[in-house]
Amino acid sequence: MYNMTFNSKEYYKLNKEKILLRQKEYRENNKEKIKEQKKNYFLKNKETRLTYDKNYRQTETGKKNQRISKWKKLGIIHSDFNELYNIYINTTECELCDTPITEGHGLIGKKCVDHDHATGLFRNILCGMCNIHLEQNNKINKINNLIK
Repeated sequence: MYNMTFNSKEYYKLNKEKILLRQKEYRENNKEKIKEQKKNYFLKNKETRLTYDKNYRQTETGKKNQRISKWKKLGIIHSDFNELYNIYINTTECELCDTPITEGHGLIGKKCVDHDHATGLFRNILCGMCNIHLEQNNKINKINNLIK
């Protein structure tokens, strides 16, 4: 006689297609039930999720991930965002005017990631004032090229 004991991984490998089909059918037949369960779960765990998210955003990893995500949304293109983040964190002076820069608000002394708006490619780390001036100069150059 054969010993027909399977562990769950073996069973899944042997019956993967059947299992996936059953799961799909269940989801299709129980859309409202699943939707209601998700809604109840999120309502029940709202405070826990908000506290976790808030605490995560305060960690170094959370701050790093938020900043990189923001850069991607702005359309900045770089081959290695971890490398770009390290450059950003370790830059203490504007690469054009040598003004000391920090993270913060306002234009003077604010650390900015400069990029080409046409291609999205990263250029350098600048203070807010230099970043604004470069952007204005680029617009003026485009206008002059159109006039020519």
